[in-house]
Amino acid sequence: KLLLRVKLQKDGQKVLILVVCSRNYLSYISSKTQKKIWKNNRNFKTIHYTGDANLDDKELDYVGSGSKDYLYVNASNDYKNIAFKTLLAFEEIFKKFEFDYIFRTNTSSFINLKKLEAYLNENQNNLDYSGVVLDTKQQIKIASGAGYFISRKNIELIINNKDEFDINFPDDVAVAKLMKENNIFPINTIREDLNEATTPKDLIKILKPKNLVNSNHFHYRCRLDPHFHRILEPVLFKYMNLVFNLNSTILKNILYSGILILFNLSNLKYIKKIIQKYYSFKFYGDIEFKNFMIYSKNK
Repeated sequence: KLLLRVKLQKDGQKVLILVVCSRNYLSYISSKTQKKIWKNNRNFKTIHYTGDANLDDKELDYVGSGSKDYLYVNASNDYKNIAFKTLLAFEEIFKKFEFDYIFRTNTSSFINLKKLEAYLNENQNNLDYSGVVLDTKQQIKIASGAGYFISRKNIELIINNKDEFDINFPDDVAVAKLMKENNIFPINTIREDLNEATTPKDLIKILKPKNLVNSNHFHYRCRLDPHFHRILEPVLFKYMNLVFNLNSTILKNILYSGILILFNLSNLKYIKKIIQKYYSFKFYGDIEFKNFMIYSKNK
């Protein structure tokens, strides 16, 4: 077995970060930025998983096959198949890695690993199954799929009862449903949602450097739509990472001013159109100007 060595909690508990990915441009650039930010970390193993079945030929595949940077599972990447994809990922990591808990998140999330370490040390009793607790129309309380903790024993429970794991739901609902059937209910955790917002222009919350550094949050949900284009999500990751790692208050404030300007400019009518054209080209390989189509499936 591959041994996951993590020196976190006082009793030696091991936490693995599992990130669900797609193969398109947006997921690729976000996962690439996450990997770069986390690459020097020695306390956490991070695994990005993606499906390699029924690939949509309308979208460019930025992940390819055989990369050591991804865990491949035999599932499609459609959102409707996310529960099945996650189930297969659970099976793979259960077989290949030693861990006590995972934190399952996505490519729209920024995780500050130092603050995560502090959270784990103070909340060791809240990791069996926890996340931001939400109510669903199925009348099931779930730990939100943007980021939830689940223990090895509960992953084993899911695997042993996979015939009852309802893959017709999103994976966070499917997990919650099976947990509820076994009298296990989610515990609420903390998360900062940047789309619950005051700036810029009351559309998104971009935290000031001082507020970021002093916050006890480790998980920042950075999903930007519908107000801003999601292509800017990795920019938010980089901003927050620099704020956490720079020593200069002046540089941090310059960065903050710069990112506010960038986001406000990105929502100007013509710039917004340019961003969308660029994104369409990177996502689908085609771009159109006044009925003249440029098309390329090659990256």
